[in-house]
Amino acid sequence: MRGAGALRSSRVLVGAVFAGIVVGLVAPAWALRLKPLVEVFVTLLGWLALPLLVCMLAASSADARHGLRLGRLGMVAALYFAAMSLLSLVLGMLTAWLLEPGTALYPGPGAAVAATPRVSLDRVSGLTALHVNVVLLLFAIPVGLLVRACAASRVGDAIERCRAFLLRAINLLLLFSPLAAFSAVAYTVGRYGAHALLPLLAFIVAVNLASLLFVIIGLGTALRLAGMPLLRLVAYLRDELVLVAATGSSMAGLTPLALKLDRLGCPRALTAVVLPLSYSFNLSGTYVYIGAALVFLAQAAQVALGVEQLLAMIGVALLTSRAAIGVAGSGFATLATTVSVLRIVPLDMVAILLGIDRTMKCRLLTNVIGHGVACIALAACVGGLDRAAARRELGLRS
Repeated sequence: MRGAGALRSSRVLVGAVFAGIVVGLVAPAWALRLKPLVEVFVTLLGWLALPLLVCMLAASSADARHGLRLGRLGMVAALYFAAMSLLSLVLGMLTAWLLEPGTALYPGPGAAVAATPRVSLDRVSGLTALHVNVVLLLFAIPVGLLVRACAASRVGDAIERCRAFLLRAINLLLLFSPLAAFSAVAYTVGRYGAHALLPLLAFIVAVNLASLLFVIIGLGTALRLAGMPLLRLVAYLRDELVLVAATGSSMAGLTPLALKLDRLGCPRALTAVVLPLSYSFNLSGTYVYIGAALVFLAQAAQVALGVEQLLAMIGVALLTSRAAIGVAGSGFATLATTVSVLRIVPLDMVAILLGIDRTMKCRLLTNVIGHGVACIALAACVGGLDRAAARRELGLRS
């Protein structure tokens, strides 16, 4: 039922995108009037997603004290998640920087001149907002630790209720995503012409290529160190990957993935700890998407990225991507939060990517493969992997 609902939702969104293209081509003057709808949708999403992120950071930091008791496994897992997160984010940014999918969105010297003053005027206020938002996000972590240390159950319950309320609010707002996608595509095509769709296709190619590179380079290396072939594991997890792609949620693969890892020889006690942590801290596919999207939007806005902006993108994205778990359309919501915090490009530009967000299946598939690899690699690292069972399940020779 959930897969059928996701399929209907995707069809509605695709229909809205095509309708937006038609309106943008046939009635461009009318399409330009739709911009306020896009701005309202993205602004509301940013307002809701940022406090949600703060609540999730506080809640997960409170629970993180359990991980501190895991000794060596907790330390190795933290280092592994940090390395994979950074690698996937940088690969996404680097791929978009090399392919430059966003440079053709606003062609012509006139557009470049028109865009420059807007970025310059917003620079001081944008940097101030960036510092305030980053401090807010970082403040949530010690708050969560303090809640756990003081056993402040009432405060913890209040944070959890706030998180649940914001999740429901975002899910309600996302029901209007087809209308927002229609408005965004119609406005973009109406203002810049049909050629504005080509950069979006180039962006899809860039994200898929970056995801593939990460799976081969990052996850392939981790598996090779554990003594397993990447292609065999991907084939072994094909049912879970199909399920996740059909439902549009990586959470759908959590239980069957745990069962598969158990048969592969990962200790059940280890999987019970590492897999939930991976679903919260190891969202490599989301990092790839956000890294590529940030560079794409900067290229589209013709913003020259310096070292300060790139470092800010990496640092903020590593924090904001923590909100991706458990939210329908979470990749887009997290991207909107990241752009809202960074203030490097206008927030309403994020809506350009709304129409193609559901096509980013590579984001979910990369996440699921990454969760499986994390359990296998960490089990091998701490000496708990049953290699005989793994070879048997994957059909490898002894």
